[in-house]
Amino acid sequence: MDIGQHSVTLISIIIGLGLTEMLGNLHRLIRNRERVKWDPLPLAWVVALTLLVLNYWWAVFLGLDGSDRARTAAEMGLVLAPPLLLFVTTASVLPNFEADSDWDMRRHYAQQHKVFVLTFMVYQLSTWATALLTGGTGWNLPTVVRVVILALLALMLLLKGRIWDWIAVAIIIGLLALRLTTQLVR
Repeated sequence: MDIGQHSVTLISIIIGLGLTEMLGNLHRLIRNRERVKWDPLPLAWVVALTLLVLNYWWAVFLGLDGSDRARTAAEMGLVLAPPLLLFVTTASVLPNFEADSDWDMRRHYAQQHKVFVLTFMVYQLSTWATALLTGGTGWNLPTVVRVVILALLALMLLLKGRIWDWIAVAIIIGLLALRLTTQLVR
């Protein structure tokens, strides 16, 4: 196995762990549904992040993540930043309530909103850095999607209202769906 294969394996594990954590939290909420005060906004973010994970996994599959171009440990660390941040973002979108706590999703979302959005923003910035490393910059659909998502996340922090969160998540879901439907199988 060469370094590219090793890095793809590590990246796949990290992405898989993030997806597992997010879906595990969703499963705990469903299993304890009678205790949960539901909020559909974090569930919409689950849809967006699932699309984001699929998009990132597809980039890894196509070799667009830069892992095959990393020649130093520092470059490999830069390549690992996006999947690690994607893990943190997916792991933080849904609550993992303690058994004796109040299972209020809206309250949890309000408390964790800033951390979730900032983590998502840092993830987006790390994809820019990786694109610069791998020569994947230029004005194309992935770049436009990154710019719009980053702008929407910044607006969410500045405008601080659930309506803006709903607008942002709806646009992000649409952009990611567009991105996934336009990627060709090679």
